[in-house]
Amino acid sequence: MRKHPLLLTFIFVTLCLLPVMLLRDFTPDNELRYLQIADEAIENGNVFAFTLQGEAYADKPPLYLWLVILSRLLFGKHSMLILSLFSLIPAFITIHVMDKWVRPGGAVDRIGVAFMMMTCALFLGASVFLRMDMMMTMFIVLALYSFWQLYEGTGNRKRHELLLPVWIFLALFTKGPVGILMPPLAIICFLLLKKKGREIGRYLGWKTWGIIAALCVIWFTGVYLDGGKDYLNNLLFHQTMGRAVNSFHHKAPFWYYFAAIWYIVAPYMFLLVGALVCSLVGIARPCHPERSEGSGSEGPGSEGPGDKEVFFLVTIVSTFVMLSIFSGKLAIYLAPIMPFMVMLFVEVLRRTGWQKWMTWTLAVPLILIAAIGVAALGVLLFTGSEGRLADLISPYPFLRSGMVKFALFMLSLGFILATYSLFKGRPAISLIFTGASMLLSVYAASSVLPQANDWIGWSNLCKTISPEEEVATLYMRRPYPMKVYLGREVSDYQRDFEAFYKAEVADRKPSDGPLVLVTQSKRLTRDEALGDFVKGKSLWYVGPYCLVQVDPETDEKNTLSNEL
Repeated sequence: MRKHPLLLTFIFVTLCLLPVMLLRDFTPDNELRYLQIADEAIENGNVFAFTLQGEAYADKPPLYLWLVILSRLLFGKHSMLILSLFSLIPAFITIHVMDKWVRPGGAVDRIGVAFMMMTCALFLGASVFLRMDMMMTMFIVLALYSFWQLYEGTGNRKRHELLLPVWIFLALFTKGPVGILMPPLAIICFLLLKKKGREIGRYLGWKTWGIIAALCVIWFTGVYLDGGKDYLNNLLFHQTMGRAVNSFHHKAPFWYYFAAIWYIVAPYMFLLVGALVCSLVGIARPCHPERSEGSGSEGPGSEGPGDKEVFFLVTIVSTFVMLSIFSGKLAIYLAPIMPFMVMLFVEVLRRTGWQKWMTWTLAVPLILIAAIGVAALGVLLFTGSEGRLADLISPYPFLRSGMVKFALFMLSLGFILATYSLFKGRPAISLIFTGASMLLSVYAASSVLPQANDWIGWSNLCKTISPEEEVATLYMRRPYPMKVYLGREVSDYQRDFEAFYKAEVADRKPSDGPLVLVTQSKRLTRDEALGDFVKGKSLWYVGPYCLVQVDPETDEKNTLSNEL
């Protein structure tokens, strides 16, 4: 443990998350779309220019999609376990780089900080869900770490001069503009704050931008050859400028991230935001002359933040402001600042020592979450089959599983022990209890995923549809990725029952073959025409969805068609 504390942590985390990576279904909104894009790229032979439903898809750069395609080609199918590793391994690399950068202390301290970073709510979620954000975060952290090696004059200078632009490009190549904007913005703001603006060209000079430009030219040439001028224009202008200035997706007000920050780093939100405020106050006061250069720390009681703390703070604040200015906003976009928020706290702790406010800002959410866990456990244990609470639970029978109850018990017990350790003056042990209990509760609760998948994705639903049946959908959000499971297109009629009836029932002949209608169960009572249509038909339910066997009709069909 003393020699390889992070390795021990990563093994524990992997074992706890392994059931999730083995049992969870793909989510329809993003994950299934990526799989369908990969399938179409393989089918059409595209490398740089992708399509979705036959239409150009320039929303994302190709690196992550290449990994999805490679996984499909190597294993013959889309594997949740393999694809999840493209998020989990970058998370581990990010934690390793930040640990190497900061060196929080002894083995126990390093494990505690690693658990803290790993179990920030959004960081933990992004480590198992199939998205590009964790990989982009890794490249951004690597880019800023290379800058820091150059700034301090440590490491191999020639290597880091080459790696800095390469990491920046790979961040761009993984997710998009944030990857190329965040590292230079943080570097420039830091150097200006340190009154070293003349040195900007030393790190972001012609060599750096030349390498990035050369790599971009190769990429854009591939895009032009693969997708043509229109696709390139869509990638460079419509997607980039549209999302930044007047987003057509995820548009939110300027203050969106001021509200989101409180839950993306839960349960450490008060502690990390408090450390950020403490660092801001420290910067507002003049530093000791001997602290103005370098990144060392004078230990508890020193007045001014060191360069490393200032750099982390500048990275957080500049990125936060930049993302707030952009029109399109999602909580996941803040993923790149989470490692720096955790390590900023470590730097503040190193400078000030453990303070009373740190105890309470960590204890309060732990106590609240433990209380909520105990209350939820009580509800599951003592709620009968009748009443308002029973009605809320009844649609999700897997919640009454013994493993879900055990997960709540583990979470509550772990947080209680973490609170006890905290007030006993052992904050590192408290962080270990907090992180370990969260991960163990995920491990225990993951046993119900085969049943919960009815609500998570469409795999269980599609298994009930036979290969010869056509599929139509009503009131379903983006149902076209069902093609990944069905191997064929679905006909989506959105919210228009009349259009569905005329196209799929009124003119349907026995020779057209069987048809299954997929819709949300709740719509059977909210849409009167749909409710009347399904009466007397063969129905079956999968989670929140209802599947209807549609047979060709004659007189009844023509009558209803005339009425419509």
